[in-house]
Amino acid sequence: MSVNWDLLIENHFDNGKSDALKVLSEVVREVMSESQDLRTPINERIQQSISINHSGIPEIPLTELGWNKLETDEGTEVTGEQRALLENYLNNIAPGGDLAAKIKALDSFYESGFNQIESEKTTEMISKTLSFLVFYKTLTRIITNFNAASAGFTFEAFLATLLGGSQIKANTGTIADFKTGDNIPISLKLYAEKTVAVGGSFTDLVRDLVDPKFSHPDGAGMRYVVCTKSLAGQPGQQEGGIKFFEFDFTLDNVANIIAGANRAHTAANIILPLIEDDNGELQLITNVEDLEEPVSFTSDQIDQAMRKILSTSEAWQDSGLKDFQIKNIVDSPLIGYQTEGSLGVTGAGAINRTSRANKEMITPLITDPETGRVSNAEIASALKAINDAYLSIVGQQAEINARKGTGIADLEDRGIFPAVPSGKKKDKAAVANVKALAARSRDWYNSQDEETKRRALKYTRGYLKTQQFDLNREESTSDGLVNVRYLGEINIGSTHIENVLKNCQSVLDENIYSIFSSLKSLTDNLNEYFANGLADDNKASTAIKAADNIETRTKEISDVK
Repeated sequence: MSVNWDLLIENHFDNGKSDALKVLSEVVREVMSESQDLRTPINERIQQSISINHSGIPEIPLTELGWNKLETDEGTEVTGEQRALLENYLNNIAPGGDLAAKIKALDSFYESGFNQIESEKTTEMISKTLSFLVFYKTLTRIITNFNAASAGFTFEAFLATLLGGSQIKANTGTIADFKTGDNIPISLKLYAEKTVAVGGSFTDLVRDLVDPKFSHPDGAGMRYVVCTKSLAGQPGQQEGGIKFFEFDFTLDNVANIIAGANRAHTAANIILPLIEDDNGELQLITNVEDLEEPVSFTSDQIDQAMRKILSTSEAWQDSGLKDFQIKNIVDSPLIGYQTEGSLGVTGAGAINRTSRANKEMITPLITDPETGRVSNAEIASALKAINDAYLSIVGQQAEINARKGTGIADLEDRGIFPAVPSGKKKDKAAVANVKALAARSRDWYNSQDEETKRRALKYTRGYLKTQQFDLNREESTSDGLVNVRYLGEINIGSTHIENVLKNCQSVLDENIYSIFSSLKSLTDNLNEYFANGLADDNKASTAIKAADNIETRTKEISDVK
């Protein structure tokens, strides 16, 4: 059954009653034009008792996808409805400020309520106060109502919106999770305080430093934001706080950080293929250019390469196909790769030569127009030629990686790239050797100019072997190995929100909260009423009472008749 909720609500307020949206608009206008000092206790102004609670704060939908900016077919970012709703609230928190400024504003609001808001305008006071309250409530819902993985992704979208930025698609060659409105790349980590492990792909980190795609303040850099949560209580009812730290990887400090890490596998990432020259000075090995970076062709790259190969006569010379058949195939979408109109592929990525669908797609292109006939051999030959083009591209990829692998194996045989001990019981001598080679590479790297540093990073052990790195809690949240900036702590949980509400009594009164609470009650009860087949009259009655209360309260405040 399809139910038009908007029509039902509209009908309820009809028959001589004011339209709900107009009434609410008048409420806001009336409150905004309030001439008395908002800081005068509300009970002195309206002679009513106050009843402010957590449920009265507006709830916005929690949606990672909805909060991210949408992208058009032309690649332009646009703001969707859910993103716009969240932005309307969060844009009022330290407008134009960075994460440090926003956390400072939030902390100040927690301590003193709306008194810290620098504005004499009633409109701004109410708008900003609601923004802070919505922030606290939304953050609490994210952290306490989702498992660790889901909370992390939603928290990422939430912070990206707070900073005016957007999330970055995974597996795009960067270690960043999102970018700010100023195009600063952020790699975000959210962990329980006792289990912090900050890291990621060393190969992606190097790419971000060597060929930056963003606008880091230091030019080539990556900013890490580390959030440690300390919570207590049952799931959904947890209380606690989140501490925020940040530090940066740059071309100038990456070797110091990686080489100085406690874990041997992390330190090993910065080891370079260095040898001594005739004068005893360290230099990169003479054939270092042979150590090509790992190659993994994308679908788009394979598509372009296949079209190029199949457009040559050499690709068809052994196929036995006639010229008109080859031309028809080359002029069709079939020679593409995983694009619209192209042939289907196997699980391994090759062209599926046994697929009935593929045979049916290619048959009309090679059928003799005079006889209307085509042989199975011709169909098989055409599919083989197209697949051979794919295999040649994959072969190029394998050859490049094999050559690189041979070079790395040689360096490992010579001890230039050491074996890295693993497991709980590590060989102390092997660990010491890794640390010594990492320190030697660090010192050589730090003495080079910027261009040489960029070049050298692509020949590090971690980059060539696509390794991971990680820093422990002490290394990533305290000064020493990295230049950590402590940004502050945000308290979460309903108890903390109630404390904030106490500081807002003179700007958001009982009537405003009653309206929001009734709106929530109306929505919840209508939802349950219709979901249960209109069988629970109690839900219907409660929804009617909530609707009546919305009308009554808005009239009381706005004086709209």
